Amino acid sequence: MIERFVNFSIIGVANTAIHLAVVVALVEGLRANPVLANCLAFVVANLFSYYANGRWNYPGRSDRKRYARFLAVSLAGLAVTAGVSGMAAALGWHYLVGTGLVFVCLPVLTFLAHERWTWS
Repeated sequence: MIERFVNFSIIGVANTAIHLAVVVALVEGLRANPVLANCLAFVVANLFSYYANGRWNYPGRSDRKRYARFLAVSLAGLAVTAGVSGMAAALGWHYLVGTGLVFVCLPVLTFLAHERWTWS
């Protein structure tokens, strides 16, 4: 499980880079709306993450049902991100404190959800 978590984390870093690259390309290159750019980047990055995890961490387990679960976990992660950063803002904390809390808790939570539900 530790090896899968490390692999999951590496994929997460690559996923973040892909998301950022898509946003910058759309906003700077095509003058797209940043909200739309982030939504499209989420789709691209999510598909990459599912594919990479399905090939590297859980080979031979990819199918539509698992992608639906993967997407549900990803959207729940988005809700956790909004909730934690919103809580930090409501408490008057610096936004980087909320972001740091997200960086600490979200990978563990999403990994466990994927490990126990998405790919089980």
